[in-house]
Amino acid sequence: MLPVIVAANRDPGVYPDPDRFDITREGPAAHLAFGHGPHFCLGAILARREMRVAIGSVVKRCPGLRLAVDESELTYVPVLVFRGLQALPVTW
Repeated sequence: MLPVIVAANRDPGVYPDPDRFDITREGPAAHLAFGHGPHFCLGAILARREMRVAIGSVVKRCPGLRLAVDESELTYVPVLVFRGLQALPVTW
């Protein structure tokens, strides 16, 4: 039996509109993005810092950044172990 990682943090009973990407979303502190307990990712702090710096830099340099298509047109990679977009068309 394998856990379905793409289902983590997408419980509609916990997160409103769980399928929508929301960088400002708040929720329970104990989520599964970097594991838990003895299986907690050693690189979690670095990864979170890198994402803050990367996203912050993009937003500063491109303040009008927005989707170039309607959100309903976005398609996801059809793989069970990974949830990712096939493409993310943006404009500014």
